[in-house]
Amino acid sequence: MFGIRVLAALVGFAGDRKGSVVFIFALAALPLLIAAGGALDYATTGRVQTQLGAIADSAALAATTPAMMLQTATSGQTAATNMFAAQAQQIKTLTYDATKLTVTVNDATSTFSKIRTVNVSYTAEIVNAFGSFYRNTTTTFTVKAATTASTARNIDFYLVLDNSPSMELPATTAGVNAMTAATGCAFACHENNFSEAGYTIQYPGYGTIDSYTYAKNQGIVLRIDNVRESAKSLASTAQAMMAANGANYRFAAYAFNMGFTQLVALTAATSANVSVIAAGINVMTPPLMEKENYLPAGASYTYPTSASTWTSATIGGSPLNTRNAMTDIGMALTQANSLIANPGNGTSASGDSPQKVLLLVTDGLVDGNFVSNAACNNYQKSYSNSFGAFYRCLGPLDTSYCTTIKNRGIRIAVLNTVYYPTPDNGGFFDAAVKPFLSQVGDALKSCASTDLYFEVDGGGDISNAMTIMFQKAVTTAAHLTK
Repeated sequence: MFGIRVLAALVGFAGDRKGSVVFIFALAALPLLIAAGGALDYATTGRVQTQLGAIADSAALAATTPAMMLQTATSGQTAATNMFAAQAQQIKTLTYDATKLTVTVNDATSTFSKIRTVNVSYTAEIVNAFGSFYRNTTTTFTVKAATTASTARNIDFYLVLDNSPSMELPATTAGVNAMTAATGCAFACHENNFSEAGYTIQYPGYGTIDSYTYAKNQGIVLRIDNVRESAKSLASTAQAMMAANGANYRFAAYAFNMGFTQLVALTAATSANVSVIAAGINVMTPPLMEKENYLPAGASYTYPTSASTWTSATIGGSPLNTRNAMTDIGMALTQANSLIANPGNGTSASGDSPQKVLLLVTDGLVDGNFVSNAACNNYQKSYSNSFGAFYRCLGPLDTSYCTTIKNRGIRIAVLNTVYYPTPDNGGFFDAAVKPFLSQVGDALKSCASTDLYFEVDGGGDISNAMTIMFQKAVTTAAHLTK
């Protein structure tokens, strides 16, 4: 009976002109209301999705802050998780579910720096306020964020700089020609004897100044000048790189000729110390000789006591004959090796220590004192002085010295300031050096660690080459295993 009455009422309502309009409007409004509700739900979902996306980004970055990069991957994961949870719970239209959050933090330590990769993923479920009208009560979506950050390795650099007489050669061909024309000798010799018989031409000042001073007065740039200035600039280069990548670099510098001299103790390359490092390197000058082949009285003299040991003494009251054997690269490498602590991985983790890199700058021509001629496979000359009987040996570097260092996990970067013939040493060069000169570069290349051999010939830019060598040593810093 009730159904008949309702049907009759509807028929009557529809038959009324005004009732028909209202009925039609009601039928049309229902889809519009559903659409409006859906739009509101969609807008709410979009807003929450945008918020969660930003939160995921923040969480990923929280694991890669400079401070957090010093911590473990687990600590980074915790930081990212806590960051996401704290911010997501502030969204009123979201019921946060911790089980739907995935955070992974991975550290790779096999490349030139520690690389951290962070991935954040959260699957959210939003209740649709009008979902019952369109049979979709919830909306599910996933937000993701990923980031990669790296930290450069902390490295200690040990500069070993050739300061022997061969570095008194002018840095350019024009300089060589100028010195030869003025003195009859290409080398600018630093001596107490201002009237060296070896000069075939009496240069201006002959008898009152040595040819080294003459070269300085004439503005003739020597190889030692370029090496010194280039080494000084490395501290500034390192400091700028530290500011950019967050690593810590320290420098020590040594010069070698007859002996092995510390120029700068191991010092952090901070902005406050750049001038300190540069000042220490700036004192490097060629060794002062009494005359050709002789060290002056009172000078320090380093001589071999075995195939792998040396000692130093002060020369007495008379000049000492050393036969100009003043480029014992093996001695310099051995001395440097004894001063370098065992390397670490270069991270800032507790208990770790910096990596170690030895930067060798030399022309590679060994001219040293030896107690035995067993290793003198090229030129040799026996002589004696008050400290013993020795052999002056010339040849390429014995790379076993390098192997000893590299076996400790210390990398070696080599800048070969290529030795080339000079117009004044005619007979000696042809007899003593020329037969093995082609082997010098190969030996230095073998001495260097992978990708860390560089060379610059006469007239080349030593400063640029040294900067590139340093940068390469930084960007190829490998994970070290012992």
